[in-house]
Amino acid sequence: MNRDLIGKTLKVVWTKAHAARISELEQLLGTTSARDGARLSIFFGLTIGRDLELPKLVGMVMDRTLMLGHEVSWSRPFEPDEEVRVTVSLVEIQDKPDREIAVIDSVFVTPAGEEIQRQKSTFVTYKVARA
Repeated sequence: MNRDLIGKTLKVVWTKAHAARISELEQLLGTTSARDGARLSIFFGLTIGRDLELPKLVGMVMDRTLMLGHEVSWSRPFEPDEEVRVTVSLVEIQDKPDREIAVIDSVFVTPAGEEIQRQKSTFVTYKVARA
């Protein structure tokens, strides 16, 4: 993996918490709490550009990479059609004999700088293909 990127911002994206996406997620959840839940986790930080650009940039080999964990903390739900800035950074890479572990931080803030949500995603890439 690309250790030169540790501590660096990988991507900054301006987007919206689209009301239509929130509504679709609410319908998919189909529970009594779906309305509230749909406004909490409508994004996955690492793929905020809707592609695999960032995992490749970090050096993850997708056929040898698994997600180890995903933590989400938030100050409040997203408001429908609210603008947000998403900053994705590489926090650390742990080098083990047979694998590397990467931790990615994604922070969602309003134009005024209010943090709405933070995601910490942990991935493992095996150095040799597993049989």
